[in-house]
Amino acid sequence: MAPPNEGNVEVKISFKTLTPLWTGGADGQMNRICESGLLGSMRWWYEAIVRALGGKACDPSGDKKCLYDATKHKKSTISDERQALRRAGLCDVCQLFGATGWRRRFQLQVVEDETRAIWQGNTLLNIRPGGRNRGWYLPPGRLGTFSLRLRASPYHLTQVLALLRFIAQYGSLGAKPQLGYGVVEILNNEEVKQHTTSFSWKNLLPENTGQAQTPEKQEDLPNLKDMGFFCYRFEPEHPSWWVRLSGLERVVHNVQPFARQTVPIAPLLKNTWRFGHWQRHWGRDRDFWGLVETERQRGKVTVSWAYRTDEAWEIRGSAWLCGLKDEKAVWAMFQNADIWANTVGIEGDLITTPREQWKKILDI
Repeated sequence: MAPPNEGNVEVKISFKTLTPLWTGGADGQMNRICESGLLGSMRWWYEAIVRALGGKACDPSGDKKCLYDATKHKKSTISDERQALRRAGLCDVCQLFGATGWRRRFQLQVVEDETRAIWQGNTLLNIRPGGRNRGWYLPPGRLGTFSLRLRASPYHLTQVLALLRFIAQYGSLGAKPQLGYGVVEILNNEEVKQHTTSFSWKNLLPENTGQAQTPEKQEDLPNLKDMGFFCYRFEPEHPSWWVRLSGLERVVHNVQPFARQTVPIAPLLKNTWRFGHWQRHWGRDRDFWGLVETERQRGKVTVSWAYRTDEAWEIRGSAWLCGLKDEKAVWAMFQNADIWANTVGIEGDLITTPREQWKKILDI
């Protein structure tokens, strides 16, 4: 239950992009980081967490999105504010992110934006592995550092900061995660962590139960219970380890300027999984991978570009395993270290977290 009449506090959280960031903009160009693009991804992950915990999360893009009833809220005699807001028409997500008639509970502003476009103009980079006629088209995202200034009550601020820490560890910010965009690192993580020491995702469990409920399943909406996560770490012997990989040899000149930090290897892995190992009896590949040539149907696999850390290189992502006829076989494909090594061209360490361990992701 949220404490009443709390004063707002302000916190700055600083990020470094590990893969390009894309938040969209006018005419399909990204000249700056747009707050709306960040908020959309933040809400998406928050919905997935809330649904896993058994809370209520509407679909804001559907016809059953929340509508706040101020009169009903004012007349409510329920002492639990979360329940009172539910009765007034707000799901657990809209209580934080806002809905019609109810403003968002936190303010977010991009400050100290030191990001730059990874190449000039709005030309798309075409990654076309061998055997593909079209391939994947990547827009010029931005790399660099930036900060977010957050302002909210302590109660709501801890939720937002915990969400951003989760995203920095497992998810992505901004749009086009299926193309490998939006992996970030929190530069002042220890400072931010101090604001979330008393927070636990258990706080979002339905009141008076102490454990997650099992609401009606909605396979078309994100749920952390349906997601498996993976991370591949490797140490190249040479800085040009990537130049001869199928699909990248055509764009060496384009990639070279930023290749010491990040390499667009996501299309190569997707190509290997989808066209080299996918079995028809697992389900329709387009339902799982989305449409390559458009974004009208969002895929259920996110895999990042390869990015350099202090110790090695990493590739990370997640698979939304729902609506499949053989989920175990599909997950086994992502757990196959040989596929990773053969595609990347370097043997490494593969760390996976299956969907059954979703509570481990939230540390509950």
